[in-house]
Parts: sequence; C-alpha cells; structure tokens
Amino acid sequence: MLEVFREPFGIGYSLPDGFWRGAGLGSGPPEPVGRAESSQPSFTLFILTPFPARKFPLMVNPTPFFAPDYFATQDVTLPRLQKFSLDVAQRLALDNPGGAFKALLAGLTTFHTALFGSMAATDAGISQRRTGAQLLWGDLADLQHQLEEDEALIDYKSKKDPAIRLAFFPNGRTEYSKASLLTADLLFARAEKAALAHVKMRGPEFDPALYTRLYTAFKVGRDDTSAGDEQSTKARAEAQAHRSDLTGRLSDAVKLVAAQFLRDDARCAAYFRAGLLQAPAAAAARVAVVA
Repeated sequence: MLEVFREPFGIGYSLPDGFWRGAGLGSGPPEPVGRAESSQPSFTLFILTPFPARKFPLMVNPTPFFAPDYFATQDVTLPRLQKFSLDVAQRLALDNPGGAFKALLAGLTTFHTALFGSMAATDAGISQRRTGAQLLWGDLADLQHQLEEDEALIDYKSKKDPAIRLAFFPNGRTEYSKASLLTADLLFARAEKAALAHVKMRGPEFDPALYTRLYTAFKVGRDDTSAGDEQSTKARAEAQAHRSDLTGRLSDAVKLVAAQFLRDDARCAAYFRAGLLQAPAAAAARVAVVA
C-alpha cells in the first residue's frame, strides 16, 4: 500500500513501514489525497519538488529489462508474430552497420521458417483429417443406403434361406443406423462378408462387389483421418518449441540493437514496429493518439 500526501510545495509518500518522504516546505500535517495499490515486488518512487527537476529512485526492479523473452504472451497471436518477425528481419537487413546483425538475422530467419513451416504442416494435417472424416462418414452413410436398397431382396431370399438375413443383420437393422467409428469397421466387414458369402443373390438388383468397394473407401478415409491427426499433433508440438525459439531471438534482437545504438531511442525503435503486435483497433487508436 502506498499513501500519497499533498503539501503546499511538494508531494510526500507514506510507505508501509510508516516512514514518509516529501519535498514540501509547508507547516502542519500533510493532507492525504489518495492511495495507490502496487502488486509489484518493487517499484520506482519519484519525489517531485517545485525546484529544478530532480528524481530520487528509492527502489528499482530491473527484472523486466533482463527478461529472457518479452513476447511470450498469448496476446501476441501467430499472425501478428509472423508479420512482426518478418518486418524486424527486413529492417535489420536494410540497416545492418558493418554486418553487426548477421548472426542475429540468421537465427531469426531460421526460427521464423521453422515456426511457420510447422504451422503450415499443422494446417495440412487438419485439412487431411477433415477430408478423411468427410469420406469415412460419407462411406458409412452409403453403406446404410445400400443396405436399405438391398433389404427387400435380402428379406425375399431369406424366406428360403434365413441365414442370409442373419448374416447381414444378426443384431437387427437398427445396428447400422446407430453406427459409430468404434463399430463401423465391424459393420463394413460383416456386410462385405455376407454379400460375398451369398453370391447366389447376384443379379441386376444386387452387386456383392459394391460392399467391398464401400469398405475399401471407408478404410482410406479412416487412415487419412488418423494420419492427419498424427501430423497435426506432431506439428503443433514442434510449433510450440519453434515459437519459443523465435520470440526469444526477437528479445535478443531488442537487446542487441539497444547495445548497438546506445541512447539513440529513435534508431532503435525504427527496427521494431510494435503496432504490428497489436490488434488492428488498438493499433489504430495508438496512431490516433500520437497524431
């Protein structure tokens, strides 16, 4: 808790241990005018006076200046990070006095390529999974439709040979309508086996090979779905590591540029367009305020 007081000629601050400091020259007790909460472990405290500007830092927390990664936050979305890192690399390449940033550029380029290559692989895996899922569910629907088409013939032939219907529907017709990915393989295999076992039903209204083709198409969709899942999961894990590498290297860039151009704020800032990391609305508001 930090308590702030106003005096006729200055500002005072009451610290938790009861001490207070101020530059006021007035008499009488100070007048409390407000309180300020601080959740930080330490802070910089400035005392203002009516005399020539002087600053008296009581405590300074250097941690933010030496943090290993300034960009390790979910607020820095991947699309923004992609634009920002590419922009930083381009600016370092354009203004690289004496090749001072050669190694830095190489690292940025490597990590940028690795991260967004992994993201492209993730997207490809997701796309493959979706396509495979559409195929396998479509094939499952086709199986149900084909059984509906053939059910009348199956029932007719079963009058002389009850084993035919039992081969297709041992647990009833509704088992197919309630099919899931856990039961689909069993149902496809059963229908294919029943159709091939009763070739005597062959005719213009019944084609046993159709069930084989449906099952084959289903397995392709199933395998594509599984492969897409595996690829996207692996690529996501790789992307997390590559993102950490890239944001860490961008943080290195901030420090290296600052060391290269000591006290030249404008030149250092020119390498890092922070607005690219902000949401469009926030960036526009920031520009409006500056203007």
